[in-house]
Amino acid sequence: MFCTVDDVAALLMLEISDSDKVQACTRAIDEATAAIQNYCHQELEYTENDVLTLDCPGGSKIFLPELPVVSVSTVVENGVTLTATIDYKLGQFGILYRVGRNWAAGVQNVTVMYTHGYADFPDDILGVCTRAASRIYQAGLRAKEQNGIVGVANMALGDYQVGYASEAGGGVGEGVMGVSAARMLLLSEKDILNRYRHIGQ
Repeated sequence: MFCTVDDVAALLMLEISDSDKVQACTRAIDEATAAIQNYCHQELEYTENDVLTLDCPGGSKIFLPELPVVSVSTVVENGVTLTATIDYKLGQFGILYRVGRNWAAGVQNVTVMYTHGYADFPDDILGVCTRAASRIYQAGLRAKEQNGIVGVANMALGDYQVGYASEAGGGVGEGVMGVSAARMLLLSEKDILNRYRHIGQ
């Protein structure tokens, strides 16, 4: 998870200590984390000695899909274990360069063991996850308060009155009422995440 229950509680200035609220907040954080990973096409968390077998189109470089690349342990090309610096070099942005020749073209012919991701998440990723998880958590609280009835716009106590809003066409709610109307990632948050997004070769 890219943030904690304490991060959400601090942002909302609430105490989240009851077991059911902690469980709901944890689920919200899980969903926000998954949304960030899906948008970035990256796991982002620190993973040691991950083994990946790749199709290789040939050429002088291979793009490793998980960033940032911390280190490369082994590279095997067509069953032959290569030697770092002599046969290959790791460049910036997860680019693996072949030295002295091109990579052999083939299907599932290059296997790389490498360590990637963030041991400590950058503050901007933590912030996006905290805000997204907070929206999901707040939507759940509101749904509980309204007994799961969608579209409640206002409530009164004297003579008990309930006002309902009609579904909006598009906009923030995108025409959907209830908890599902909570937007997972805002456009401004996607702008922040764009620097971590893997867009392919």
